[in-house]
Amino acid sequence: MRDLVAPGALGLLILYFCYHAVSGEQGLVRWAELQKDEEALEAELARLEIARDQLSGSLSRLRPDTLDLDYVEDLARTKLSFARPDEVLLAIK
Repeated sequence: MRDLVAPGALGLLILYFCYHAVSGEQGLVRWAELQKDEEALEAELARLEIARDQLSGSLSRLRPDTLDLDYVEDLARTKLSFARPDEVLLAIK
């Protein structure tokens, strides 16, 4: 009986560490979840960088030193529904 205690305890200790290596807070399962989270965050970062670049381009067209009057007119017409005095606007629903 005494001959089985040491190997049994060692086996249980190995099982304990194997379980935590796979399912623990920093185990393989959690690592795989973190990898998926990282991929999702990288995709969101790429999307946000594209949006930032688009906004930066629009902003540069509105700065006083690089003002694009055609762009300003387009914004006024589309966003604010402005028109010239000699134009007629028709609202169609």
